[in-house]
Amino acid sequence: MAKFVCICGYQISTSGEIPNQNEWHFLSDVEFGHYSGTVAVEELYLKTEIFYRCPVSDHLWVFWDGIDADAKPRLYSPTELPPGW
Repeated sequence: MAKFVCICGYQISTSGEIPNQNEWHFLSDVEFGHYSGTVAVEELYLKTEIFYRCPVSDHLWVFWDGIDADAKPRLYSPTELPPGW
């Protein structure tokens, strides 16, 4: 997968320029707790989950099962918070 289209119509690239301005990585607090002291960046990178943030609509496309040819992302949509929140 080199690109996909967000539901808003914006084309998100998963390859090309590095760093990719739309690609993000995150790590659970539990996984993060396994590390201390000096950590090899490559090791940490391999433990992260990848997601893409659409710069137009702020939708998040999370690849929970890795990003390979068969991987399907989960879509998370922004919502407005209720007044007073």
